Formats: sequence, C-alpha cells, structure tokens
Amino acid sequence: MNQQGAETEQDLRARVPDERRATLAALELAATLSHFDQRLDRMEGVDSILRETAAKAQGLVEMQSWAFFLVDPETGDFTCALTDGPEDRLRFEREVDALIEDRTFAWVLGRNRAVLVPSGIGAAGRLLLHPLATSSGLWGMFVAFTGEGAESTDLGFYLLTVVFFSCASMLESYSLYRQLQQVNEGLEQQVADRTRELVSINSSLEREVEERSLAEQQLRRTLNEKESYRQHLEAVFSSIQDAIITVDLNGVVLNINAAAEKMLGIPAAQAVRMHHTALQLPCARACQDVLGATLGSGTPVREFRAVSEDGAQVMILGGTPLISLDGTFSGAVLSCRDITRLVSLEQQLRQRHSFSNIIGRSKVMQSLFGLLENLAAYDTTVLVTGESGTGKELVAEALHYNGARSGGPLVKVNCTALSESLLESELFGHVRGAFTGAVRDRAGRFETAEGGTIFLDEIGDISMRIQVLLLRFLESKEFERVGDTTPRRADVRIVAATNADLHRRISEGTFRADLFYRLNVTSVHLPPLRERREDIPLLVQHFVEQCNTELGTRVAGVDEKAMAALVRAPWPGNVRELKHTLEHACVLCRDGYVEAGHLPAELAAVESPPVRFDAAVSGPVSAAAGGAVPQPVAGGFGRRQLDARSITAAIEQAGGNKARAARLLGVGRATLYRKLRELDMSI
Repeated sequence: MNQQGAETEQDLRARVPDERRATLAALELAATLSHFDQRLDRMEGVDSILRETAAKAQGLVEMQSWAFFLVDPETGDFTCALTDGPEDRLRFEREVDALIEDRTFAWVLGRNRAVLVPSGIGAAGRLLLHPLATSSGLWGMFVAFTGEGAESTDLGFYLLTVVFFSCASMLESYSLYRQLQQVNEGLEQQVADRTRELVSINSSLEREVEERSLAEQQLRRTLNEKESYRQHLEAVFSSIQDAIITVDLNGVVLNINAAAEKMLGIPAAQAVRMHHTALQLPCARACQDVLGATLGSGTPVREFRAVSEDGAQVMILGGTPLISLDGTFSGAVLSCRDITRLVSLEQQLRQRHSFSNIIGRSKVMQSLFGLLENLAAYDTTVLVTGESGTGKELVAEALHYNGARSGGPLVKVNCTALSESLLESELFGHVRGAFTGAVRDRAGRFETAEGGTIFLDEIGDISMRIQVLLLRFLESKEFERVGDTTPRRADVRIVAATNADLHRRISEGTFRADLFYRLNVTSVHLPPLRERREDIPLLVQHFVEQCNTELGTRVAGVDEKAMAALVRAPWPGNVRELKHTLEHACVLCRDGYVEAGHLPAELAAVESPPVRFDAAVSGPVSAAAGGAVPQPVAGGFGRRQLDARSITAAIEQAGGNKARAARLLGVGRATLYRKLRELDMSI
C-alpha cells in the first residue's frame, strides 16, 4: 500500500510541471500572435526596443539627437523615456512642452506620420516628429533634432512610418507579454509551493494516508485554478471584437472565435476541419488571399484593407504565422476588423469642416457655420461683409439653398457692373418707351426672384438714387418699373454684400444710414484668409481635387515646402487668390506633388515669419513675436494708402505687373482696377 501510494504521488508531481509548461506555452503563443519577427522572451526590455528603433531611423534621416516620449497609461502625460544623451533630456522636454502648448503635438498625432516642424522654443534647426501608435492606441512620440538643412525623400518618410509602426507594435506586444509572464510566474510559484508541500508530506510514513489526502486535495485545487485561468484566457480571446480564424499548413481551419462565428454565420464546431477557401467570408475573397499569402511565404500580412462584395463593410485584414512550441511554422492566424464605422466617422468629420462649399475647420469658421445654419431657417435680410475674395457669394448660396426658399430662384446682381440708369432698370424692370431702346416691357431682377432670394453684391457702391429706391422696397416690398407708375410687389429675400466700410461711407455722406440699418438686420462677417491660416491645408486639398476634376490633372498633393509657402503667404486676394494660385501650380505640375517651384514667383518671394497656432487666441500668431501675424508692407505701401501717388509707385516697383502691385498695396487686383478707374489713371 505504501509503494502504491508513493507511485501515485510521483505521478501527481509529474503532472504539475506538464500542466504548467502547457499554460506557459499557451500564454506565450497568445502574447506573440501580434508580434512581428522576434521572440518576446529574448527581448532585453523597452530601452532595447527604443534604441534599435532609433538606430534604424538614423539610417533613414540624419539626426543630431533624438528622444522617445512614452504615454503614461494612467495620467495620459508624455514622459521622456530615453534619449541618446542625458544632457539633452531637459532640452527635449522643453521642446515637447512648447509643441503641446501650441497644439502642434496634437496635430502631428492626428496625421500619424513623419512631420518636420520648426523648433517650438525658437532654437536653431527643425524637429522630426513621428507618433508611436497602433490600431489599439497611442504609445508615445519620437522627437529628433535634424538641423536646418535636413531633408528626406517620400520613400524615407514612408520607411520611417514602417519603422515606428513596428516599434509601437513591439511595445504593445512586449507589454502584453510582460503582463502574461507575471501571471505565469505567479502560477509557477503556486505550483512550486504546493510541490514542496507534497515532498514534506512524504517525509513521514506514519502520516502517509493523511499526507496523500492532503496532497490530492491541494493538487485538485491547483488543477482547478489552472482550469479557471485557462477559461479566463479563452474568455478574453472570445471577447475580442476582431474575427480570428486559425488554420494549419494545409489551410484547414483549427479554431475560430465568437466574432468569427458571427461573421460566418455558423458555429465553431461546424467551421473546424473545413478548408478556409470553403468559408463564406464577406470580404470578396480577400481573407482567403491574405491567409494564402501568409501560408505561402511564412511572413505576416499587415493592415490589408478590403471592402465587402455589397460595398457596405470596410475591413482591415491581417495574417500572422502560427509558430508551434518547438519553434516550427505550423499554420496561420487571420484577423479581421470591421472599420466601417470609423470610415463613416472620417467622412462625417470631413463634412463638419465644410458648409455648402464653404470650407474651414478653424474656430471662427465653425462659429460661422453655426450662424449660417441658424440664419438659413429664417426669412430675414442679411448683410455679408468681408474683403474681396473671401467668398461672400458662397454665403448667399448657402443661405438660399439651406433655407425654405431653396425651391425658388437665386438671382445675383453685381451692383458695380452697371451704371445708375441701367442698374435701376435691371433691378426693377421697365415698360415700353421708358427710354431709348426700351422696345418692350421687361421684368426686373426683383420680379425674376419672386419666391426666392436676390443677392446684391457690392451694395456699398450704388448711387444715392438707387439707395432711395431700394430703401422703399425694403420698407414696403413695393417698387415701380422705370417709366411706370403702377406699384408692384415682390416676395423675395435680400442678401447684400460689400467689402467697403459702410460706417465710414455713412459719415462721408455717400451711403444712407437708414438703408444701412434696413440691410444690417443680421450681419455675417467673413474673415480674411490671413486670419484663419489653419484652414489653408483644407482649402488646398479641396482646390487640388477640383483642379484634377475640371482640368484633368493628376496632382497627388502639395509637398512640405510648397505648403509652408502657401500657409505663410499674405493672401491679399484671400480664397479667390489661393484658388487661382493652385490652378496655376496644377497646370505646371500636372501630376505628382506640387513643389515650391510650381508656385508663382511673386508668392515664393514673399517672406513672413514662421507661423504656429496658439490655443489661447483665435488665429495664427508669429512664432518669433507671439502676436498677430503682421500684414506685409513691401516698399512702404500701406493697406489704406490708395492715392494716385502710392498706386503709381507700386506699379513702377512691380515692373508694370498690376497683380504684383496689388499685393504690394495689400489689396485685391479688382480693388486696384476700380481705384484706377475712379482716379482716371491710364497706367
């Protein structure tokens, strides 16, 4: 009996290490499923991962010094984890604090690729930033000083993205592995403790039965705990939202999780032992292609985007080699993540950055969108103010097509394009014989716009007589055709626009105060482009896409230098000038990326301080002075100095180029031509 009891206990002790090794192997396999090409148990730690990543990055871009900032999972703060020189730690921390404060840091995180930015504390050189992020979250940021002349090719930046995505994936996998390793160490300690207890029980034959019973009870508890841990681990993998399918080297399904069951519409027991090509997957056979590529090459397939056959779902697929306990290649694991909602949210976010063809994500434009949305619902007179080229006509279209009168006509009148007599006839119409050439009755623009909206552009330049007639219509909704005495009525909404200072014109006696108050029931002011520079990248993307559609070009985008020049330009002609500039650049570029050499020469010659965006103010500020970006004053010409002498001097300095002279004067080209006509100058 004693010998039989001893053999049973020996068998029990032998079973404990086997179960422990099986648990460790399962945990290690789970931890390395999303790893790239290295064994997690051979990694020295986070520092070794970061140093190896920095060495690869330095092989792609020349760097003076570098640092890694990792995210604290509890506080969300960025902490300097490693630098190539301890003496540079304080310098990097100051740079990162400055970039976080001016929101450049958040901007780079949103792009998730390599970006070169100016120093946030005014130091010499530039900073290379690249987020460390995976599909499951953000791990940190890589920061490096590259020097003033450092450049990189698109391929170099693409390879940097690959390096840092690999780094983030290794950090994520290593963190999970360490957590699982700690759990395993706890299990090993428990098994060791219980094994020592069994050995101590066998030390006394007199207590053999009692010790055997105790050992059996303790071993049973250990096995129950292991089973509980195993069930917990299976529950974790079953709760993963990504569909996971495991196949052997022959492509036969070994196992699927709950998400995969839901995607396939069949239970796991039915899917097991089927060939993966026989599965009805909703990804137009892209899943089978990813599995076949992984099985054929033994290498991972990452971030493969696929669309379902009906186009209703967008998925990200990944294939990972399955490595057995002895280190041999034994199959593949397919992961499928549904990102349809994320794609929809991206589209909604782009829609939030525009309103009826008016584009902008700045604070002032978002407020403008809300104001236009409210005004569109009410049938009230609106006065739109702003410099030439800011898009006042687009505001009139937005108010009309988003309001109750969208089914009616939208009639536009340029009040400066006609003389006083012609404008009166154009607005109110005329009867036959009212003047020479009036051979028949003609309805005016107010009658044409019945039930809709009439847009009166450049309202500040109409004569006093037209002002009186317009005031009468605003007060009574009645008017008379030229040459007629019969009052007529028109149900129209009036939207007026001007780039003139109406308060100054009222004080000069050239504009009626009562008409101004009638027009200014509600007002909308469009800011100049120089006051919302953060909208320029969005506008650039929109106009490039528009040029590709209308001109047949194949421009992919704008490179860093050209974008910097566009953001820093003064833009006296505002959005209209930006649009024409990009048309010019796209015609020269035709395909590829617009470079600085494709921009007009006068735009490249404009110098302005580096621009950053400060959360404490509504617009861009100078990185050097910290105040509002000043408008360029070239050759001593001011914004208001539009007399004959200053205009002549500007045109002479521009070599006869009136577009460049307008920029020197700080006005739009149309304004310069209008002043030439007013001053009767024949230059």
